[in-house]
Amino acid sequence: MTHTANHSVPAQGKLRRALAAVFAWMEGMDYSSVDYALDRIERLEREVGQELRQSRDAGPVDAHNVSADGLEY
Repeated sequence: MTHTANHSVPAQGKLRRALAAVFAWMEGMDYSSVDYALDRIERLEREVGQELRQSRDAGPVDAHNVSADGLEY
């Protein structure tokens, strides 16, 4: 009887290690509010960079020839 009881102990240890690995993976995949904020900041920085590149590609703007008619309020 003792021999069969010893075989179940390593199996329980393997199950516990497997569950611990799964829970550690799930915890690592957790998306916190700090992660969200950093992702949002990165996305906004990319959008600003694209806008700057587009404005540079459009060429210089002559401030003296700009009329107020084109402005939207």
